[in-house]
Amino acid sequence: MTKILVIGGGSAGIMTAARLRNELTPEEAEITIVEPSDYHIYQPAFTLVVFGVESPEKIKRPIEEVIPQGCSLVKDELASLNTDENYIETKSGQRLDYDYLILATGARPVLDDIVGLEENLGKNGIHDFYTFEGALRLREAIEKFEGGNFVVVQPPMPFKCPGAPIKMALMADDYFRRKGIRDKVNITVTSTLASVFTREPYKSKFDQIFAERGLNAVPKFNPGIIDVERKVIKAWEGTEVPYDIAVVIPPNEGQTVYEDSDIADASNFIRADKHLLVSDSHDNIYPVGDASGIPASKTASGAKKQAEVITFNLIAKIKGEETAASYSGLVSCPILTGFGKAIFAEFDYEQSLSPAQESSSSWTFMTQGMMPIYWDYMLTGKI
Repeated sequence: MTKILVIGGGSAGIMTAARLRNELTPEEAEITIVEPSDYHIYQPAFTLVVFGVESPEKIKRPIEEVIPQGCSLVKDELASLNTDENYIETKSGQRLDYDYLILATGARPVLDDIVGLEENLGKNGIHDFYTFEGALRLREAIEKFEGGNFVVVQPPMPFKCPGAPIKMALMADDYFRRKGIRDKVNITVTSTLASVFTREPYKSKFDQIFAERGLNAVPKFNPGIIDVERKVIKAWEGTEVPYDIAVVIPPNEGQTVYEDSDIADASNFIRADKHLLVSDSHDNIYPVGDASGIPASKTASGAKKQAEVITFNLIAKIKGEETAASYSGLVSCPILTGFGKAIFAEFDYEQSLSPAQESSSSWTFMTQGMMPIYWDYMLTGKI
């Protein structure tokens, strides 16, 4: 029997495990998922929670409820891996052997890369919305906000869901308009790149929206220091942006457990062929989702497509057949531009695939249709 070990019970890990389980019988493969968390959280809804569009209770479920039927769950955390002898060890001391290893350990926020972030996060006007608790704290802060400088700070690429900061700023703009205080709020988005969104035609569209709605964009801003006494965010280049509320997305890296291994790059993201999605040093290791070092945006939609390719090629390998599936880099990035409007930015490694067009149908799909599809179809490997 083939032993498949999936490290990580987030979107990428569950979707990959479910697809493999749907295609391989229990007699053909034993599939084990290693995940320490008690809950699985639908992270794309964090922005909706911040602005009261979605209730926090609906976006998380006990981890046991999302484990695919026929897969085993080990409630533990990866402590080390031996890629030469094909086994991992968990923090509790368990040894788990594998024939094939799926690494879906996600991206890690590196708070200490920005001076002052770790000790001030959740207080002194410094917030995030990439965690469940952070989204709740930011919701409370925005509800109480009566005016001042509202700043969204982006880290260097890559970081998970790179469209989310734009979504946050545009939703805040509409929220403050509806609250009747937009004229008292100065909204700024910083980016380490030359613009807040670099892909055309979306770049031009967001430049237009920012100009029409009076949002400020500060390009080539690498956040370095948070000065809570002066209430400024300072870039390493020296530029300063004042804030009253600063929504800071921390820099992202892979997990520290990979630091001493031969499978990861300098940021601990796992090196892989960008089309075949297999490790460039071990042909039985497959990184998927945010843990992967491939040059694709880190989104749930990207993880879903990667899970499809990995499943097809891994099953072919197990059965001694040719591995023919290839990942094009396809991601779909839904960006809410206000209450009732959204843009779907879809692109792959080579080109943009969808128009830069705001629509109410995109909003409806994102706020009403996407989460049921995620729970019932994406996580179960049905689509």
